[in-house]
Amino acid sequence: MENKIMSVVGCLMLCASVYPQEQPRELRGGGHLLGETVGQFFSEGFAADMVRACQGRDWKSVNKLSKNVGNASKANAKDYCAKEILAKQQASSGTRLQYEGRGDEETMRADTFTFDSGHLVKIDMVYVAPSANIEGYRPKTFGELFAGLREAYGTPSKSYSEPVLNTYGVKYEAHHAVWMGNQDVISIIEQPGEGGRTEIIAETLAEYNRAAQAPKTTNPLQ
Repeated sequence: MENKIMSVVGCLMLCASVYPQEQPRELRGGGHLLGETVGQFFSEGFAADMVRACQGRDWKSVNKLSKNVGNASKANAKDYCAKEILAKQQASSGTRLQYEGRGDEETMRADTFTFDSGHLVKIDMVYVAPSANIEGYRPKTFGELFAGLREAYGTPSKSYSEPVLNTYGVKYEAHHAVWMGNQDVISIIEQPGEGGRTEIIAETLAEYNRAAQAPKTTNPLQ
């Protein structure tokens, strides 16, 4: 059942504990563990593969990893490596930084990782929901992703919906759900309609509170 859950939520999972009420849960998304150090992050997965390719001056692999195959060149690969090195240096110094991960092409998922004070404080996974089927891709709906999270974490701490308008002025109900933990928070946010998407966020409690205190834009429908 664990494999089924992992495939649904894009490797975001709860590491089981005998006494979950006494031990903090471990959240993993996009191949990385929430709270891990910058050093850990860049020593495994996509980030590690990119570091090795850049250090080995393997420009072909750099272009492939960066999905720049259609515009592949040594100059482009060098520019990408320069950005990767700078990102690692800034994150290691404690600078707040967002890093774009590899994501998952088959499920049309994009990953963004946020670092602060040398640690991974937020994992943001966005699943695109195309209006038509695309051969070779298996996008996930909000319903599928929500069901996977509910199976893994139980009933959400809170759930609600709010009206939103698409670019054509069509009104939809966007669903939200939040699972609060002692040290972290999981959220799922739906953006329905044509060109819609579903966003899953795993973040530290401090990061969640930081976002909650940020100024909000006014919803004209409320």
